[in-house]
Amino acid sequence: MGNIIIGIVGRPNKNKDGINTIDVFEKMRKAVIKNGGTPIALLPVQDVEYDDVIPKDILELTDIEKEQLKSMINLCDGIIMPGANKLYQYDFYIYGYAYEKNIPILGICGGMQLMGIYDNNGSSLTEIDSKINHSNSLEKYAHDVSVDMSSPLYSIFGKSSFAVNSNHRYMMNKVNELKVAARSNDGVIESVYAPKKKFVLGVQWHPEKMIEYDARQNKIFKAFIDAAKK
Repeated sequence: MGNIIIGIVGRPNKNKDGINTIDVFEKMRKAVIKNGGTPIALLPVQDVEYDDVIPKDILELTDIEKEQLKSMINLCDGIIMPGANKLYQYDFYIYGYAYEKNIPILGICGGMQLMGIYDNNGSSLTEIDSKINHSNSLEKYAHDVSVDMSSPLYSIFGKSSFAVNSNHRYMMNKVNELKVAARSNDGVIESVYAPKKKFVLGVQWHPEKMIEYDARQNKIFKAFIDAAKK
């Protein structure tokens, strides 16, 4: 197979000069390249300054806008749904279309939470109340996760537990079609997967940030891109 095209969903942001941008995280882009993928940005198509509006106030996607998104997704062998502070209609449409087409998907942090909302056809998030600090973005290792040995996450790591970073205040509180792959010691869902799909995996931590000091986390990207090659 030739180039393995990995679409990374762009995230609305505002730069230091107050200018609205749509960003792709550098560490995510580099993780794709490191594992033999060719990264492209999947950008929203509505005429909206996303960082200035509340997601629920944005008009529904039109049929033309949906077709534009489909055209971009159809270029891709795999899709990464990165972390996000806010989730928009285009996020859910991209995920839903890729899910139905059985395109490999990797959801990270807010991207995994999006998977939970989609899986339950509505909000499945609650604020975390725990002695573990899950929003501890400064720590290289914030807490351990315990892995279900029947899950693809165990197949990827070959370990029943390992330490991860963490930077989130909300947690997924239930699953439907998705299955739980890992939890932290306080019961917070830390990873999910879709057993009926080629590769749909969500992780609550940020493996792309860990690769520099924990090479094992690269296995997630390798497994994802290997699935995209098939």
